[in-house]
Amino acid sequence: MTVRPLGLALAAVVALTPVAVSAQWRPTGRLASVLVVDDCNETGGDVMVSRLDPPTVYVCPTVVRLVRKHHPGAEHFFFVHEFGHIALQTSDEASADCWAARELASVRNGRRVLDAAIALFRARADDESRGYGSARERAERIRRCAEEAAP
Repeated sequence: MTVRPLGLALAAVVALTPVAVSAQWRPTGRLASVLVVDDCNETGGDVMVSRLDPPTVYVCPTVVRLVRKHHPGAEHFFFVHEFGHIALQTSDEASADCWAARELASVRNGRRVLDAAIALFRARADDESRGYGSARERAERIRRCAEEAAP
């Protein structure tokens, strides 16, 4: 397990993302103090998970690399999604998806990250997940929330 200050963790996620798809989203306000920890055991095989008390985002670098290999940029969506749980103080996945989509829709290169995440979920369209619905439904939810937020 590696504990990193948020700035260093965000820099690692963004630095490992190809420049063409890096978003400029950064946590602000109380989110800027959220601890980010590399710990694949804590993620249970997921890309990232968050805990509300204390506010923490756990990252599995191994899974991040796999996501990046097939859908570069999508890993940043997961990062912002986990901050959505903390910002909203909820475990509701649909709410965190929409929060992340709205946040990314408003930043430079955010559309590229959203497109990568939508492509990832569309590629796994029939996968079901408790809390998310099908991957197809998740892709559509992210697309819809991002469109609603677009200026």
